[in-house]
Amino acid sequence: MKSRTTACVLATALMLTLAGCSAEPHRGPRLADAKSIVQLVRNEAGERIPAESVAEVSVLSDGSEECVGQDDDSAGTQRRWVATSLITFTADAGDTLEATYADLINSFSANGWSEVSYGGGGSVTLNKPESQESIAFLATAADDAAGEPASITMSIVSGCVETVGDESAVLEDAAR
Repeated sequence: MKSRTTACVLATALMLTLAGCSAEPHRGPRLADAKSIVQLVRNEAGERIPAESVAEVSVLSDGSEECVGQDDDSAGTQRRWVATSLITFTADAGDTLEATYADLINSFSANGWSEVSYGGGGSVTLNKPESQESIAFLATAADDAAGEPASITMSIVSGCVETVGDESAVLEDAAR
């Protein structure tokens, strides 16, 4: 009986020790969580554009980047997820670009996103007040002379999360 109790105590101690061992302690939101949120917002935005207006959706970027301007991040461990897509309109839907663009922005505003800037050239940036996520939209009218269709570019950016830096297994996991 004594050896069985000792074995249980040793097994429990070993499990607790191993459970406490981690190459990267969890300190809050993870980069994989940020990636999920950004990709969900990107997909949701794409679904708000009428499918019959879309000729093509191109992913321009989808990855993590270092958070620049973080005073307390000399080690470069603060990272965020960025996903940028280009939605190209069909030739006959180019005339609906302005209305589609306004509807897209208004639909996010109606869901609690706040417009923080209306940039030059038709770009609009929205933020989610309770988080650090932001969306930047840019509408580009068709240029018939150059053969360029109307399009909307959207870039969704997560808030910064703590990692262990460029060599982080968290980055490798998030990239999958």
